[in-house]
Amino acid sequence: MPNQQELLLRDDLKRVVQTMHSEEDNLTPYREDYRHLLDNYGKMIRASLVLLFSYVVQDGKPYHVDDKIITGAAAIEMLHLATLVHDDVLDNASVRRNEPTIQTIHGNKAAIYLGDLILSRYMEIIATIAPDTAFIAEQAHTVNEIVSGDLLQEAARHNIGTSKEYYLRAITGKTAALFRLAAITGIKLTTDSPSPSALEQAAKFGEHLGIAFQILDDVEDFDVAHDTGKPKLEDIRDGIYTLPVILAIEADPSFTDIVKLDDPLKVLDYFKAHPQFINNAKDEAREHLEAAKAVIADSKYPAIRPGTVKALVDVIDKFIKTL
Repeated sequence: MPNQQELLLRDDLKRVVQTMHSEEDNLTPYREDYRHLLDNYGKMIRASLVLLFSYVVQDGKPYHVDDKIITGAAAIEMLHLATLVHDDVLDNASVRRNEPTIQTIHGNKAAIYLGDLILSRYMEIIATIAPDTAFIAEQAHTVNEIVSGDLLQEAARHNIGTSKEYYLRAITGKTAALFRLAAITGIKLTTDSPSPSALEQAAKFGEHLGIAFQILDDVEDFDVAHDTGKPKLEDIRDGIYTLPVILAIEADPSFTDIVKLDDPLKVLDYFKAHPQFINNAKDEAREHLEAAKAVIADSKYPAIRPGTVKALVDVIDKFIKTL
């Protein structure tokens, strides 16, 4: 039976979807493509974090999420979407969320520009709801982190010597930074004077959850039997060595020769014969998920009302069920 918190989250996510659906652009040649991109939303994890952490700082008051917070959650989802459109071009991906990607339909240039259009609109929206210039600076800095993380990943393409530490640094930027920003944004759009401890809690929770999310997404790329709405074995095909590959290279030098063949199916066969490396990567993700849980339970932070704790733990448990 859903509690009050879960029902509220469902209703508020519907409001976020409605806000994204009402977003329009008058660029006639690609107006429908812009509309379709915004309507093809995913699990709304980042928007959920904005909403959940807006609830966190409403302790002792009736739950209320005003339009500014809903708009902020929609803007964060738009930032995420812009990065996906650009990623699809760089990865030459043909499918995203079971739909043909923009570059498959219109080519790379149109896809890049549409991604830029969504990114610029995110910036406009954030500027209209920002409580102060520091808020805008933080949003801009996080975009910088995301791009830097992607550049770190690009710099390591086909690099057999990529370390686990380097990999974690890259995904902390390209993925976890946005999770962290979503959580912080929920707090900063809700109160004019957020406590430093609440912001620290949100940042740590978002970062741990984001790192775990990316590790699991990378592991999922090797699960060819599970349809996730996008092509499989894309990372290894493109010379991007994610955590299972890095762990296997460090433990078994003979695996390096297999990787150098540039044959994704041979890598897949290796992991089928040596499942411990996939499992070890999942263990790393599990550690970050448990760390996120620990942040919520940490007594040094302000108490969070039980409904919000449960909702945040439920987010974590959904990931743990995939392990």
